[in-house]
Amino acid sequence: MRIVQPAEQVDMARNKRLLNRYRFIEYETLRILAAWLPAAARMEFKLAMGRFLWEEAQHVQLLYQRLREVQTPAFRPPDDPALETLMAEAINAPDARSLLAGIFRVIKPALLNAYRWHRQQTFANPDAPTLYALKHILLDEEEHLAWAAAEFGGQPAGEWELYLARLLAHAGGITGAEARAAKPAPAPARVPFQTPLTAARDCRFTLLQRHWGDADSRRQSDAAARRLDEFENYSQEMLAAETVALIMHLSPNMPWGFVYDSARHCYDETRHCLLGIEWLRQHGLEYTAVPQNTRIYQWRAQYDAATQYCLLTRGNEAHAFPHRRRSLAQYQAAGDRLSAQYVSYDMADERQHVAYGTKWLPTLMAQNNIDMPVEQFIEETVALWQREYVSGDLPLPAEAGAAS
Repeated sequence: MRIVQPAEQVDMARNKRLLNRYRFIEYETLRILAAWLPAAARMEFKLAMGRFLWEEAQHVQLLYQRLREVQTPAFRPPDDPALETLMAEAINAPDARSLLAGIFRVIKPALLNAYRWHRQQTFANPDAPTLYALKHILLDEEEHLAWAAAEFGGQPAGEWELYLARLLAHAGGITGAEARAAKPAPAPARVPFQTPLTAARDCRFTLLQRHWGDADSRRQSDAAARRLDEFENYSQEMLAAETVALIMHLSPNMPWGFVYDSARHCYDETRHCLLGIEWLRQHGLEYTAVPQNTRIYQWRAQYDAATQYCLLTRGNEAHAFPHRRRSLAQYQAAGDRLSAQYVSYDMADERQHVAYGTKWLPTLMAQNNIDMPVEQFIEETVALWQREYVSGDLPLPAEAGAAS
């Protein structure tokens, strides 16, 4: 019987190498988007980044599930310094627009082409799980490129995009199989990324950046005023998304499960922000007229990642349910189906966020060298939340130093 020579170019050994390269690119893209989310000033970019980083997490998860079936350990470095350099440099964009243009007009189109090629060149039946993963990843990637075409359409490639394109060529393209160009010199536009300790907003917004008063003084007696206040607050929940994104950036050694859950957490908070924006628009109101209390993010950012996570999940989110239940009952009684549905979905998300806090706090504490029983840490951190957040003080160390 004759030996059949297959036409497929991707054998199992090459398949593993390629899947690991894809996984690395998708994972690093997720982390870059999380790092930049607080630093991006334009709200439309923030909302898109929250969605995109969650979808990147879905891609990593699909690739991870396939990789753990064909190699151990599933997550490995790509064994290509040039590819690592590309993704390490991609974060050092001069501004958020350049960052997104570089990712979505240089890296992602090449990644999409590699996925399409891979689908044609792997062994269809033996490697059917890979084909399933790539089919679903491609749905997202095509939408990502459509977003970029609408956002950047007609804009010529900038210096930063050209630099990333040269770095990609130095890595032999996404697959590493293309002829490799010389390593380019750093672009003049390159700005080393700095951890964002303040939350950026564009010029359409007014920033409070001040103490916001005690809880009693903020309560509204009129039902309509309370409802408006609630949905104005929803339109500010980007602050929670920014905190989760910062925690992700500050915690590069946390397990993949934490990153996966946090990507969903961050995306949920951007959706809650959009929920408030949509509600205001549906009532003829402009969301950019709502003052943004970015001091809340700055206050949380002064603490280590574990404390920030506890302040958010076991402080804000765990204590929000009594208020949300009262609101839901009032909206249902008033026949306000829109507001009731929005609050119902918010509560479903927040239950998961509190569960994430319970699940991941012990690991975050260990990574931040916090040596005490978990329940003691939660108790002390919630007490801090009561003193500094619920009171409305939101003290910042820089102000304390200036006062002294």
